[in-house]
Amino acid sequence: MSRITQANLVSAIKRITDMDPGAREAICDEIFVEQPNLLASVLVLTKMDIPPRHVEMALEALMVMHLALKASGKRIETITEAEQERELRRLLASVRFSEGLELPQVNESVRQYVGFKKEPWLLSYVLELLRESRAFFMPNEAAKYLVLSVFNMVACVANAQSAVNETRVSWRANGP
Repeated sequence: MSRITQANLVSAIKRITDMDPGAREAICDEIFVEQPNLLASVLVLTKMDIPPRHVEMALEALMVMHLALKASGKRIETITEAEQERELRRLLASVRFSEGLELPQVNESVRQYVGFKKEPWLLSYVLELLRESRAFFMPNEAAKYLVLSVFNMVACVANAQSAVNETRVSWRANGP
């Protein structure tokens, strides 16, 4: 079941669009506290040959994910670097599997990819962002890192463990 509903996603997109730079910075501060590794996966793009507007697009995708999750009331555990690497390996295996297939089979492979199946609204949103920004048509080799980074964020959010309810944590800490 999807954590991020269409309504939560649309609301998050509108909120980000209407935010001034200071408010966006505050959202990034929240992300730094809750999901520092996802934020780092975007910020590292600045060290590659990726245009700033594309890095900003990836950061916007992360902010929208954050706000949409927040609006859903569903919290996820902090995604570790190891989890990011695991999801990236899965994503790359799916891409390699699709190499050489005809377009209908490639589309089916993408559709069946577990992370994308769990968060279809989020996947649609990032696909549109990447398409609008023309990231798929960047002339340099670094473009693949941008695309993989954004897709990997979707997969990480889709496959992240739900955060433990604070009441249950305190119950365990205090005993039965």
